[in-house]
Amino acid sequence: MKRGRYFGGATPQNDTVFFKEFLMKSLFACFNRACVSLMVVFSWRFAAAEVRVTSPDGKIAVVVSDSGGVHYRVEVDGQPLLNPSRLGLEFSYGVKLGPTATIEKSETSDYRGYWDNRFGKRRVVRDRWNQLSVTLFEKGLTERRFGVIVRVYDDGVALRYDLNASSKLDTFILYHEKTEFVFAGDYRCWAGEPSACAENPYPEGRLSAIPRSDTNGVYRSTLPLVVQTPQVCVALAESDLLDWAGMFVTGTGTPAVRVALAPRGDGQGCVVSQVPRMSPWRVLMISRSAAELVGSDLIANLATPSQIQDTSWIKPGTCAWDPWWTGLNPHLPEYTGVWSRGDTQAHKEYIDFAAEMGWPYQLVDWYWYENMSTYEVALNLGGKNPGSLPVDFTNCVRQVNLNALIEHARKRGVRLMVWLHSYDLERYGVERACELFSKWGVAGLKVDFMNSDSQETVAWYEKVVSAAARHKLLIDFHGAYKPTGLARTWPNYITQEGVLGNEYNKLEGNRCTPLHTVTLPFTRGLLGPMDFTPGGFINVPVDRFTITQPTQVMGTRARQLAMPVIYLSPLTVFCDSPANYRGAAGIEFYRDLPTVWDETAVPSAEIARHIVVARRSGDRWWLAAMNGNVALKVRVPLSFLGAGNWSLHSFADAPDAAAAPTHVAEKTANVTSADAVEVDLAPAGGFAATLSKP
Repeated sequence: MKRGRYFGGATPQNDTVFFKEFLMKSLFACFNRACVSLMVVFSWRFAAAEVRVTSPDGKIAVVVSDSGGVHYRVEVDGQPLLNPSRLGLEFSYGVKLGPTATIEKSETSDYRGYWDNRFGKRRVVRDRWNQLSVTLFEKGLTERRFGVIVRVYDDGVALRYDLNASSKLDTFILYHEKTEFVFAGDYRCWAGEPSACAENPYPEGRLSAIPRSDTNGVYRSTLPLVVQTPQVCVALAESDLLDWAGMFVTGTGTPAVRVALAPRGDGQGCVVSQVPRMSPWRVLMISRSAAELVGSDLIANLATPSQIQDTSWIKPGTCAWDPWWTGLNPHLPEYTGVWSRGDTQAHKEYIDFAAEMGWPYQLVDWYWYENMSTYEVALNLGGKNPGSLPVDFTNCVRQVNLNALIEHARKRGVRLMVWLHSYDLERYGVERACELFSKWGVAGLKVDFMNSDSQETVAWYEKVVSAAARHKLLIDFHGAYKPTGLARTWPNYITQEGVLGNEYNKLEGNRCTPLHTVTLPFTRGLLGPMDFTPGGFINVPVDRFTITQPTQVMGTRARQLAMPVIYLSPLTVFCDSPANYRGAAGIEFYRDLPTVWDETAVPSAEIARHIVVARRSGDRWWLAAMNGNVALKVRVPLSFLGAGNWSLHSFADAPDAAAAPTHVAEKTANVTSADAVEVDLAPAGGFAATLSKP
């Protein structure tokens, strides 16, 4: 349904036109024409206009106003969440949209529906919203019009800019976005630290403490920004980022934050484009509790629907890695730590273990082809890279026979994911490379070291995933920016990094802490697939953790078992080695583990303190929990279960797990939906279980 509303006599049907004409005639008798025009303009626009749209349940409202330029505010249950916050864009040649804009007309629409998601936290996704499309008039030497579209869901708000021919921008260079989020109080928040590839912690603080600048200039806090008010939990993010600059936020010293866009690599502002264009959505995920926030599908809901008509060839699943993470390969002992790598023999061992466990994939990571670029080189589109020797993916290093590995994997019912440096992929040719690897029978590509949110890089992502889709290849981006819904648009984008993950247990800084890993479900995990690479089986207490080979992880074994259920990733890569997995306590929980889900429930959660997640695949449920550094008892109601009796098979922290984190208490029990499970979490602990019909 659509409804129109007009301002300033925009249509002849407006009753105020009669008053305007009467006033002009009366004034003309006493004053000259110039004076009349001036008085009419000021009298006619003396009162500011505003328009309102509410969520389908009526509990969230957004008001757009043209008082002193275009602003908006957000209310929840009639109380302010955001105070009046500025909107606007600044372009080359001093062109500005927003500072003197007035509302010319508005139109509302709505949608009530569902869509099918084979690659997420629930199979059937509800999509219900009310929308307000506002046309704004910017008077100046050149009169311009532009749009702001506001969409309100029961669990959030999104807005975007609409630039069409009436903006008279034609080809444009966008330098600044002036969007603000002026929170009604100086609330507690979790703000991502700056990172070129979203590999950052989300420390707790106050909105007013988010910096304005750092040594690199404008401070760019990595999204999402999670805010806890007395009434709701909020996550500030973006969705439907396509051929545009990535969004960060920067502080103001107050409860307000402002948008900061990633600059282009070629120095031409942030976005170079031409009308008609839509900006990405600026998103406020809003929930009554931390548990509801974790369950939201808002980022995917706002993304462009799938561009792949037949997705039947896209197969989610679990994946063995290679010796890189553990840091040791007995067949290549001269390479350890960060420089560790696989060879033909080691890869075959990992493939064999994947087959034993029912994992459909194995990952061949770096240093398998000649003249590979290293991590010192990023994709850097629009900039310069050092000279490199020509790359040819048909030339393997002498220690790796990729064709032999592909054949060995095929015989074992396993397919290979193959690592490529993004710069090498670009200079070899994206289409050419996809054609080559598809011909070889490779399942997909792990593409690394883009390290940018620039418009050029964002466009390159779609170039790669679309080419990969044409050749039926999966894509896993590492050194990647945060998720923005692209995995819905291109479902072969099966997972991505953009997270400070388990690899940081082998890097300096001790940053992959229990506090960080229990914060992730409420921050980075809200946005989309997360290739954290769980499964470290050398588990140590936090105070005994060191950087060593083989790689250790902080916290208990049961915590690592819980992670692949809590952290959503349609391609879940297990990090450790067959030597550390075989016969180890808890390894059976990883056997035939689903990675996409039909239903998700969050029985209990507190931001950065603890989380309990239940996910269903088919007729079985998987239940997982983790906490922070403090031991915790959690009572988990099983009300999410269906009727009848269920068999619970659990892997919990053993009574001595605080001192001996590898110890797991495994047991079975009969339960019903009327029961509750008492979960005892050790410091940095975890819990994992399956529930099935007996």
